[in-house]
Amino acid sequence: MSTVTPTSQRTAVVPTPRTPADAELEPTPREPEEPVGIFGRHAWLVPVTGIACVLAVFVAMVVLTWAAGGGTPFDR
Repeated sequence: MSTVTPTSQRTAVVPTPRTPADAELEPTPREPEEPVGIFGRHAWLVPVTGIACVLAVFVAMVVLTWAAGGGTPFDR
């Protein structure tokens, strides 16, 4: 068993980081922005839309069940 010896050793050259060309900008204070869109301006629309979607899915389930020939879920 023989071990391989390296023929030459190389050293790595790591470059130093360059200095930035521009000085860092100071953050400017921002004014509060006005909400965008209808849901941003009227926050109450989010829960109302969610409740309306749940009711629409329930009504669609009942109507599609009835249209497919089955009874409504309330028939016994």
